[in-house]
Amino acid sequence: MATQRDAALDNLKGLLIISVVYVHFYDLLGQKTALLFTIRTLLLTVQMPLFLFLSGYFGKHVEKRRRSAWADYLIPFLLFNPLYYLIRSGQEDIKFGLLRPLNMYWFLLTLLVIRLLMPELLRVRWLLPVSIVVALLAGGDKDFGRVLSLSRTVCFLPFYLMGYYCTPEHMKRIRKIPIPVAAAGGAAGALLALWLTDTMPLDKEASHPFQLVNSYATQGLEPWQGIAFRLAIYIAAPLMGMLLIRLIPSRRSLLTGIGRGSMTVYLLHAFPMLWVVEYWETLCGWFNRLFPMLEGIAYPGRLCHGIPQVILLGIYAFLVSWILSSPPVVRSYNRLIAGAQRMVFYPEKTGKSEQQMESVQEIR
Repeated sequence: MATQRDAALDNLKGLLIISVVYVHFYDLLGQKTALLFTIRTLLLTVQMPLFLFLSGYFGKHVEKRRRSAWADYLIPFLLFNPLYYLIRSGQEDIKFGLLRPLNMYWFLLTLLVIRLLMPELLRVRWLLPVSIVVALLAGGDKDFGRVLSLSRTVCFLPFYLMGYYCTPEHMKRIRKIPIPVAAAGGAAGALLALWLTDTMPLDKEASHPFQLVNSYATQGLEPWQGIAFRLAIYIAAPLMGMLLIRLIPSRRSLLTGIGRGSMTVYLLHAFPMLWVVEYWETLCGWFNRLFPMLEGIAYPGRLCHGIPQVILLGIYAFLVSWILSSPPVVRSYNRLIAGAQRMVFYPEKTGKSEQQMESVQEIR
């Protein structure tokens, strides 16, 4: 008998993947403004740590996940990372490396490495605190960077382990936390993230330290400053994550379907984004003519065309996530990946039906 899915966690994945699309589109637009930068900072603090937490939570069958890791993550990486480079190379000068993931595709290599190593990692005593210490030390080494997603793999591992060690009983307790208590914790985590971002001497042209992609020196930070940032995300992300888990509804909704198709959204959302960004000014202009009253509203920061851009970013992120998680897209993606797997790997003796390929179509 199939285990009944937890609609609340599907809803949470749906919300998170919409936020991922939002942040990536913001980065591509290059609108470095106070309002959107603040929103981006808060989303970076929680979105990928919580995704890794959920991946660990759903990854308790370590041998099963290890066996499927090559097919589930390496094949999509080898397909979509070069394709994304080929499309972007016609628009701007970007560097390509076979083992250097572009933008969002680091997540595939990180899950691949973690799930391949999990059976051995679990033999380590005090694994979670050890992984945090290693992540803090890794920031001092410039060799821990983008190649093989090494920095992110090491630094996001603690969040994966938090999810792995979280039991359904723990999840029930989180959902029973009084809302004022959860809100206070989430607000404290958000304020910590914003305060550090505002007070530390960040290189605005480099990636945010919460993206965990570069060494402290590459970020323009002293070792103690880099350690402070990494400790902050290991505190702020769980606090904000518990608030989201507490508040997310458990009833089925549009978010449920988006969450179930989160992997196709994650892998495919960059391609329509590259086209839409060319016409963003035109879209904002149309929106201004439809709702002229919004253009003059005062708000923090200066945006291209004002408030309409904030609204359009949210609408775009939702629509793209909804379309790319739809059953026809998910089925087409599954057939593509299943065909590639048959070409590359010998068939398993036990077989693997398309209906059993949950890890292919959603982030788990």
